[in-house]
Amino acid sequence: MNEMTDHPHRTNAKRRLFIALALSLALAAFTTQAQHASRIGQPSRELEIFANRATLPLIAADGIALPIIVVDDAPPHTKAAAVTLADCIERIGGVRPKIFEKLPDPVPARAIWVGHQPAMDAAFPGVDFTFRHPEEIVLAANENHIAMTGRDRWDPKFSTVEGRRFPITDAQQEYGTANAVFTFLQEQIGIRWLYPGETGTDYPGKESLNIRPFTLRYHPQFRDRSGVFNQLERGYIKANPEQDWTKHQRLLLDSFTFDGGHYFKDWWEKYGKTKPELFALQPDGTRGTFPEDPQRKKLCEGEPLVWQTWLDEQAKHLAAYPHQDVLYTMANDSYFDGHCTDPRSRAWDPAPSETDLRVTLSWGNNIKQEWPPLSDRYVHFANKLSELAAERLPNHGCLVMMNAYGEVGNTVPVKAKPRDDILVVSVHNFFLRHKAMRNEEKQMFTEWSKICKQLYWRPNLGNQGGTQTGYPDVPFQQAMEDFRFAAEHGVMGIFFDAFFEHWAPNAPFFYLISQLAWNPYADGNALLDDYYRRCYGPAAAPMKAYWELMAQTRQTMVETVALPRVSLLRSPVFFTPEVFQQADTLIGQAKTAVANADARYAARVAFTQAGLDHTRAMVEIRALMQQSEDKPKEREAIYAEVLKKWAAWETLAQTFPPHAINTKRLGFDPNASQAEPEGKKSSNRRIMGFHPDAPLSKRALREMFGEGLDLE
Repeated sequence: MNEMTDHPHRTNAKRRLFIALALSLALAAFTTQAQHASRIGQPSRELEIFANRATLPLIAADGIALPIIVVDDAPPHTKAAAVTLADCIERIGGVRPKIFEKLPDPVPARAIWVGHQPAMDAAFPGVDFTFRHPEEIVLAANENHIAMTGRDRWDPKFSTVEGRRFPITDAQQEYGTANAVFTFLQEQIGIRWLYPGETGTDYPGKESLNIRPFTLRYHPQFRDRSGVFNQLERGYIKANPEQDWTKHQRLLLDSFTFDGGHYFKDWWEKYGKTKPELFALQPDGTRGTFPEDPQRKKLCEGEPLVWQTWLDEQAKHLAAYPHQDVLYTMANDSYFDGHCTDPRSRAWDPAPSETDLRVTLSWGNNIKQEWPPLSDRYVHFANKLSELAAERLPNHGCLVMMNAYGEVGNTVPVKAKPRDDILVVSVHNFFLRHKAMRNEEKQMFTEWSKICKQLYWRPNLGNQGGTQTGYPDVPFQQAMEDFRFAAEHGVMGIFFDAFFEHWAPNAPFFYLISQLAWNPYADGNALLDDYYRRCYGPAAAPMKAYWELMAQTRQTMVETVALPRVSLLRSPVFFTPEVFQQADTLIGQAKTAVANADARYAARVAFTQAGLDHTRAMVEIRALMQQSEDKPKEREAIYAEVLKKWAAWETLAQTFPPHAINTKRLGFDPNASQAEPEGKKSSNRRIMGFHPDAPLSKRALREMFGEGLDLE
């Protein structure tokens, strides 16, 4: 999906709708949680600690570690989690537990049980190991035993499934036990995966291996969490430390598979010549001729052959993999262009007399027409496919997914209501945005939440705060607010488009949103304070001040420049020499504080400084590029200075610690051959306005100079 927010086609009538919605928003806040209490995935956390009972040491006084008993015929990720557990105990205590993949005879008097099996019930009197919710976990400990269990679903016949780029092996439908192990390691032993890699992993002392008896039952509300860092998903990249980090954060191994794209983008290639009637009727009587991009062509939603062709495809998909979660109905991208004018499709739109909202639809030959938004059409289309799927595939067990997306579809329908099995995917872009846009998008999001049973949150992140360029895009308080807001409105999954894994400028923010994806009701400020203490040790105070400075600077930039596409282009106005001087001072204080401490703290301060140095380099580059835009006659000379800055950045980037900056996203691979970088250099459009090979478009220039700065 392309970011198309703040579009000039938005009309005054639509603005009036937002004012009306604002008046009802306060009332909605009081009713939302109760309204969605029955929604699938609503979380519940029950923790009981028995402080008056003796602790259980994972490594006994005689130096022997409790054995780990893995449930018989355990699925692959349960076995892998048991190995991670053994690794961590050995790393902390110096002794490796023995792992049994079959129940030993005799059963040990003391043990760690990974996965539920009947033989363990006698060891945990009074503990209910019944799982009633997707991904539910139960952790329990007494004076002799520890249980780490969760709801696992695994069909060995379908252990290899299709991924977005390559096959996923060792696939399960649910990974409850693995996530129970990772929860135990974090909440009971106290390990912190602060950012990817060995330096980013913080282990507590040996005393952490003495476990106080407790029970914990929990199931997460957000059943799709791998989409938080969707470009680290299995099937998109191969296993690496960054993907391991998402696994330990309980993001990677979730229970709901969702493709955040557009379902029909290959239909023109498959059916354009043989079934042209599938495609949108254009004003000139042709079908599928606009837009030219085959992946953006629209359908004739009212054509029964579209429905039948879609059903045939779903039947094949389910036959190949019966454990699918979703049947997709999302329209292709470029949401103003080429929609169907067939009366059968337009019959699903509201009449102009039924709403004063209008959007401008476009077709070939520069034809444009004002029309009510297409939300009703999208809902009717999804409902029709849902009805037909229930008839032809009565046991499919899937949700039918549609998008609430873009100016033509993100306003609530006038009359249509989604069926209960419709999963509405909200592409309302309030995350990381400025205040006015956040309020506007949240109002529309709230209205959708009132009419649908299943709700998904899938915003386009954009780059207004520099998340894709490697700036510190760290609005901590917004993240706490937004994850709670999404949870309270019944969201069952999250997919962000997209974070680009620049860890050094963003590590505590990435950590925070990962923890909130597992539990959106957690205390975000407590999570951050714990992060600073565990990451920086004696330097926690100056480093907290450093991150708050980055957050404040970022927030001022985004709030001052109202148009999202422009704010980053104005970054030198906000990331000033004075800001960098303050940041350098705080980093210097941190270095002094850790000078005589454990070397890991100094390494983490240095990791953070790499993010600061990168940001400074990008700001300097952007300042020069703006000079080239302001002084076109001097452009070539300024470009020469910009290229020198890029060369200096490439030299600097080669000194960055692993995972600090995703330089490939900025057109530079330090591990590529000498010939290869020239072909790649600055080819990534994410750095538009930061390199002579990627100057601002005419549209961006108009927007930047027309926007100005609102300094009130």
